[in-house]
Amino acid sequence: MKEKKLRLLIIESHRKPEICFSDKLSQKAYPVLQVESGGDGLKRLNDFPPEAIIVNAASFRTNGLRICSWYRNRLPDTPIILIVAEDEPIDGAETVDVVLHLPFTVQKLINRLRTFEKTRKQELLVEGGLQLNLKTRMVSYGEKSAYLTPRLCRLLQAMLETPGATIEREELFRKVWDTDYTEDTRTLDVHISWLRQAIEEDPKTPKVIKTVRGVGYLIEP
Repeated sequence: MKEKKLRLLIIESHRKPEICFSDKLSQKAYPVLQVESGGDGLKRLNDFPPEAIIVNAASFRTNGLRICSWYRNRLPDTPIILIVAEDEPIDGAETVDVVLHLPFTVQKLINRLRTFEKTRKQELLVEGGLQLNLKTRMVSYGEKSAYLTPRLCRLLQAMLETPGATIEREELFRKVWDTDYTEDTRTLDVHISWLRQAIEEDPKTPKVIKTVRGVGYLIEP
């Protein structure tokens, strides 16, 4: 499977196209969502969960630190790149992973993104078209992406560790819930249903997470 490039949320104003990067990154095959304000981006997190965030503060004539703090609070594990004007002093940028002062080329920005991509690759479980980032708990399959709860992430991880093999319900429940009590595993069915909603094109007729009646579950991405 060809490695997917990072999904980028880019907060920048196009009033200054000469210092904008969203179009250039789109041309480099990055999946990009460009918004005009930090608030607009926050509203889109559920339908476009980003794997990296770029705050082009120079395009807004601000230092961007407040916007960065919003996203750090919401997405503590997602890398943030802050772009500021050449002469903009930056103090107290603890919420930012990288600060770039203009001017610079789009290639320099891509090089920074590749650093995050290398780190992400070490944290990924990939099987077929299914990707699970163990650090951010983001799963993607086809056109669908979603953030998982810690429990759902552990459940999918357990299934991805043995793709193509049927896992008995009791074994799966014991591993994910860390318990020896397996008399009532109905909560497992509920969590499987939630996983299907996150990744299946049609959760009612699942093609990835299949039920093996009387035994358990089988994952075939």
